[in-house]
Amino acid sequence: MARFPATGVWFPGPINTLNSPSPTFQTDFAGNPYYMGTTPGKIFFLGPQEVNNFAAPGTQLYDGAYQVVQLDSGATAANATNGLAAFFRLDSGPTQGANPESDYNIPTVTTEDIVTQIGGSLALFAGVFINPATLAGVANGPTPGNYCVIWVGAGRALINYGGTQPNSPVALGDNIEAGGHNYNSANAYGSFIDRSASTTAPTGNAVGKAASVEFPNN
Repeated sequence: MARFPATGVWFPGPINTLNSPSPTFQTDFAGNPYYMGTTPGKIFFLGPQEVNNFAAPGTQLYDGAYQVVQLDSGATAANATNGLAAFFRLDSGPTQGANPESDYNIPTVTTEDIVTQIGGSLALFAGVFINPATLAGVANGPTPGNYCVIWVGAGRALINYGGTQPNSPVALGDNIEAGGHNYNSANAYGSFIDRSASTTAPTGNAVGKAASVEFPNN
């Protein structure tokens, strides 16, 4: 069990393996949530020298802010694995866009293919999923409806670039945008695109800057 001492949070395992119906990642013998210092929406920060103490062996995480979220029960599991974009799910129907936003307050995130179906927007970028689809040959991606941890900013994250890019090759400082499939249907749902060079003002759904040069789909 990993302890995050700065906030007194206990995790039952590496943060990129967490996948639980319990918002605290722990349950008692009756299946009720057992308080372990974490709650839905909690954000914790990890520096570059400590972050991989909380990563599964053989995986790589980077510095930044991480958040406990619930994966929408209607999300597509295959599109919620490491390197793919997470989007906020807002209330749908008559209450959409009006406070209180009960889904946002959990917070609930979903996948690119679903956010555009429920009246949401690709502009509502929430972060990057960090669970590998498999680990040591065992399924490891988050289950729709369960709680997991995602990267939400203030540092670096490994992302999946779509194979078709508006600006290629990727260069340091380029403007990175979420919603690769929306740009070109040949790109995977949740992938990212290099929208423009660093000398161009960010447009569209830009979410950050390229901090390293990678090949498409890496």
